[in-house]
Amino acid sequence: MSKHSTIIQWSEEDEAYIAFVPELLGLSAFGSSPEEAARELSLAKEAYLEVLTEDEEEIPEPETLRPYSGQTRLRLPKSLHASLANQAKQQGVSLNTHIVYLLSERNTLSEVRKDLADFEDRLFKAILYITPPVGASSGSTHVVGSDVVVSKAYGDKVIFGDFGYEDSK
Repeated sequence: MSKHSTIIQWSEEDEAYIAFVPELLGLSAFGSSPEEAARELSLAKEAYLEVLTEDEEEIPEPETLRPYSGQTRLRLPKSLHASLANQAKQQGVSLNTHIVYLLSERNTLSEVRKDLADFEDRLFKAILYITPPVGASSGSTHVVGSDVVVSKAYGDKVIFGDFGYEDSK
């Protein structure tokens, strides 16, 4: 039995579950349920590893969960080290505690920004699906990322909420 990782995700595009092994690039299987996708992947993985063995190809090592010690060595420019040490002293905490706080804060902000961007994208798509901008035909409204692109509305001028686009031609 292989110890390679298995990930199972729902695919809207395929309207099925897709199971894949991250360590074995290109290997995936579909199923109408997670269990079926896992069974199909198990068969495909067995055949895939068999072919690699027959062809004397190297079999990628399985990724395994590693316990993290919570320690890491970090090299900093002297000026940044001094600045962080001064900030920690002003806060009345150790340099380690201050750096952990800053990293945690930055990590949380990054996650919130990503969540907001995803929400914004879904919101714009929902708004455009429900109510295209006034004067825009349904065939001329598109969402690209979180940008609204409308052509031939108001003579190539569009105002949608706080977003605007004017063709300079």
